[in-house]
Amino acid sequence: MNNPLISVCITASYTAKYLEAALRSVGGQTYTKWELLVVDDGSNGRNAAAVQDFAFTVPQRVTCLPESNQALPVMRNAGTAEAAGEWVAYLHGDDLWKPDHLASLVSASQIEDSDLVFAGAVLYDDATWTKLGLRTPKEGDLADLPAALYAGRLSILASAVMARKDSLHKFGPFAKEFLHCSDTEYWLRVLSRDGHLCYSGNDTCIYRQTAAPDPEQTAAALTESAQICERYATWKAIPRSLARARPARLYRWAGRTLIQENPAAALALLSRALRLQPLNLKTLGLWLRVFLKKSRIGAQTQRSNLPGYNTEIHHRP
Repeated sequence: MNNPLISVCITASYTAKYLEAALRSVGGQTYTKWELLVVDDGSNGRNAAAVQDFAFTVPQRVTCLPESNQALPVMRNAGTAEAAGEWVAYLHGDDLWKPDHLASLVSASQIEDSDLVFAGAVLYDDATWTKLGLRTPKEGDLADLPAALYAGRLSILASAVMARKDSLHKFGPFAKEFLHCSDTEYWLRVLSRDGHLCYSGNDTCIYRQTAAPDPEQTAAALTESAQICERYATWKAIPRSLARARPARLYRWAGRTLIQENPAAALALLSRALRLQPLNLKTLGLWLRVFLKKSRIGAQTQRSNLPGYNTEIHHRP
């Protein structure tokens, strides 16, 4: 069995309280031919200290790369550029690996000639450590990976992926314009250019579900997902029934998320959904609801700006 060097790339982005556990999960791997590159966003000096302490406990090469205040795709690209291994395995600073994670991925990579190998993931709630579910492909997903990824039936976590270094050069860097979903765009890009992904068959990644993001972040991630779908909508591997319906649905979800906080942004997103599916009744109903809400807010603002206007005299006693 070939034993390739694996460059483990940890992106430590606002994860100082979790980083030590992530490092220990790397140090505990049964497959030991690895080097570690920790890309530190510089948001907390604790990251560099934790990496330095960990380096004294293992014989492998451990390097900390400062990338101050950079987004995840930039950090992943920085780690990839410094990788000396034949493969690059990604791990976010608040996720974990089971001890046989790397061994399982290496074994799968030698059965199939693949550009990327991915594992399944177990999701846990950070506050209670309650198991929330699995992110593993079903048999039908593996038979049609492009459609499964595009439709959202399958979600491949970056922390579960090991990519061949030569393939990363071939397919290019993670897209900087997608701050939240650059990993999904990358998997679709590889497949659309005749690359090959294979599944290890094991759920060896542990995903830590932290506090829910705020509505603005949720809407941003949904919007990015819709934009990615639009980018690949004309790909022949994507069924025509999904090509417009999927991004339209994502724009609608994003718009619905912002109805209370930002009606103007919600209306713009719902308008994008209608451009893709003009006759969708759910989207039309939401668009009308937000349009009327925005109109009422605009009318109230206009009245309140009139000289001498006093809201109290407009109410009956």
